[in-house]
Formats: sequence, structure tokens, C-alpha cells
Amino acid sequence: MTRAALIVQPARHHSGASGYHQLANQLIARGEAVECVHGFPRRGAWRLAEPLVKRSGLRWYGAEACLTEFWAAALASWRRPVLHFLQGENSYRYAGLIPGNPRRRLVATLHLPPSCFGHYVGTTVHLERLDAVVLVARNQLAIVDGLRRRPATFVVPHGIDTDFFRPVGLPVGDAPCLMVGQWLRDLPVLRETVRHVRSARPETRFVLVLPAEQVSAWRGVAGVEVRSCLDDAALLETYRNAALLVMPLLDCTANNSLLEAMACGLPSVASDVGGIRDYVDPDCARLVPAGKPDVMAEAVLDLLRDPAAREAMGRAARQKAETFAWPRVVQQILSVYEAVQ
Repeated sequence: MTRAALIVQPARHHSGASGYHQLANQLIARGEAVECVHGFPRRGAWRLAEPLVKRSGLRWYGAEACLTEFWAAALASWRRPVLHFLQGENSYRYAGLIPGNPRRRLVATLHLPPSCFGHYVGTTVHLERLDAVVLVARNQLAIVDGLRRRPATFVVPHGIDTDFFRPVGLPVGDAPCLMVGQWLRDLPVLRETVRHVRSARPETRFVLVLPAEQVSAWRGVAGVEVRSCLDDAALLETYRNAALLVMPLLDCTANNSLLEAMACGLPSVASDVGGIRDYVDPDCARLVPAGKPDVMAEAVLDLLRDPAAREAMGRAARQKAETFAWPRVVQQILSVYEAVQ
């Protein structure tokens, strides 16, 4: 049995059943020999980390992450020789330089697409000290291809809790179109898509799940309801009561909202960018060129006019989501741990 320490930094915008940190919960539920390392408790020590944080070159790397990384690399590795940084862009920087267990193996999962990776990760020298890197989509291979020393590289999809996110039948009545999230969303294209769709079909409603600070930007837009700060139950019901998911994207690797919608049996209309094709196929999603709201609107209208096609694509979406169920992903991650030891 592999002994691993998972360095976890849950994203605040994810629901309780969402996010990559669910990997840690799944491993623990299986009885694997893992422990979670997060939240260095001594705030008084944070000022000691500030010089390293400033030199890190990582935009999302803070004092808490720095101290947690040092503690894990120097001490936790003696109990758990495999250290897996679940959010590699904001939790891994110096571990390869820190003395510790000589049997220690460093693994990091990366989530950003190449198009914005350099903006948030200003240096890559630390990635060359990894024993393995886990990518959640194939378009990220461009990141490791540019390294002078390439660590062992594994493409392992993001998982989804298919027990929590699941359909309960078809929505009743004239269900709305749904868009969830803000990260790498093309909101100007969404706005134009809404306009095109409602011009052709005025009765169409859109529900947008956005951060609270973006609610005012949509106030007064006809046919649009904006929801924010949803708890897990409300988010689940929002998926279940929608007709389809609309996802205008600038880029992507894995996408939690897309996986959640698929698991709830929603067909999708999405921009054909980044790693989207690693997660959907023509049976469950209509992919359209990025930056083309008229084309996206027409795909949305086609599905709204064809309930039978929506139902068939919804079933296919659920089936596709089941291939990304966490138990399957966990098995692939355990294979990574075995490979680096």
C-alpha cells in the first residue's frame, strides 16, 4: 500500500462536493495510507515565509502554502514518502530543495492551460525537480514539453462525485439554459448568445451562477436570472432543473461545472477550446468555435427545439460522466504513486 501525503488547498468557490481536493477524501474513504496536509496553523511564523513567497514567482503562492510545503517536505515525508501537491500551481515551489527523506517522491497536479500558465507561474525550474507531474488534460503537455528536465508525466482526468451529482428525471416545464462559473468564461460571448437566442425565441430563460461581485453586471438583462453563493443542495437543484448547459470558454483543461452538469444528465453547448475534447464527445455536447456567439446561439436553439435530442444527449452525458467517477480516477492516481516509487 502506497503511503502518501496530499498537500491540499481547497478553492473557496467550489461546492462541498466539487473540486480536486475530493481526491484526498476519496483516498481516505478507501482506507488508503494517506494523510492530508493543509493550513499551517502558526500565523506568527508567516512573516518568516514572506521573503520566499516574494521570490517564488507564483501569483497564488502565499505564506500558508510556503510553510505547509516546508513542513510536508521536511517532516511529513518521513511518514509518507510520496508527497502529492494537489494544486501544483499554488502549493509547490521549494520542496525539491528541502532536505528530507531520501526516499521522498514529489508529485504535483497542474490545472492551468498553457495559455495562462506563465502568467500565474513565473518560473518552471521547480517543476524540473518533480518526480512526476499529473495533468488533467492533454493540452497541458505543452507545459512540460518546454522543460529542460521533464519529470514522468501522466494525464489523469479530473474526477466527479457521480453519487452526489446525479439526475432525478427530466425537468418539468420550460426549463432554463444554465451557465455556471467565471474562471476562463467568455462572458461577453455569453451576453451576445443570450441576445441572439432570445431574439429568435423570446420565451427562453437563462440562469447564471456567478460570484456575488458579478451579479450587478447582469441586472436588468431580459430573460436572465443570476444566482450567487449557492449551497450544495441549491447548486444541485439548479443543475437538475435546467434544460442544457451553455459554456462559452476562453480556454480550459478540466472544468468542474461541465462535469457536474454532465453527471446531472445535462447536454452541453460549449466552446471548442483547450482540453474540452478530453471530457466530452458529440454524443453529449455540441462544440462550437470560440468567440462566435451567433454559432453558439444556433446550437442552443437547435437543442431547445428538439427535446428528444436533448434527452438522448443528457443520457450520454451521464454515461460519459461516469467514466470520470472518482473511484476510477483514484485508481489511476494510485498507479502514479506506484510508478514513482
